This record gives sequence, structure tokens and C-alpha cells, in this order.
Amino acid sequence: MSLFIFFKDLLSRFTSSEASAKNVFDHYFFDFKYYLNKDASVEHFAHLLNIKPEKLDRIAINYYGNEFDLLINEYRYKHFMSEFESPYNKNLSIESVIKFSGFDSNDDFVEYVKEMQEKSNKH
Repeated sequence: MSLFIFFKDLLSRFTSSEASAKNVFDHYFFDFKYYLNKDASVEHFAHLLNIKPEKLDRIAINYYGNEFDLLINEYRYKHFMSEFESPYNKNLSIESVIKFSGFDSNDDFVEYVKEMQEKSNKH
């Protein structure tokens, strides 16, 4: 019976740790729009959250269906679309909006859009 309690306690700690890490992940990634950071990467975000990159990727895959790097670009793209459609930005160039959305260059943006199109064509 004590072995059962040990494993139950271990599982409880793991689950609550994962849930806690996901809450912190959500707060910084979505609320503070971490994905707009020029230094955004698995390693950088893992360091900021003080968790291992593998755990960060696991959270991204389990809860959001993408590896962390893809999640960054997905939300950069969504941000781009909202900024591009905003009347406040009508006088900005597309290049400005792309860079404002976290992409390093037009080429990075175009490459991501092409990857999205290829992925959707396969499904």
C-alpha cells in the first residue's frame, strides 16, 4: 500500500508541476506576447521560465499542437494579420508590419507562409 501512495504522490507532483509551468508559459507567451521578442527561441524562453527546453516543447506540443518554434511563428503571423488589418497601420509598409510582428525579415515571413501553405495542402 505504501508503494501505491508513493506513486500517487509522485504523479500528483508531476501533474501540478506541469500545470504550474503551463500557467507561467501562458502568462509570458500570450499575455506578455513573448513571441514578438526578437530573441524568441526554445532556449531563451526556457531560460526565462527556468525550465528545461524539452519540458517547454512538451507543453507547446501537448497543449497547442506545435513545437515551440512553430508556435512562435504561428502567433507572429496572427499578430501580423491583426496589425495589417488595423486602420491605425494603413500608412505603414508591409515590411514594417512584418518586422513589428517579430519576423526578422520579409524572407522569414514569406518562408513561414509558404510552409503553412504546403502544410495545409498536404491535409
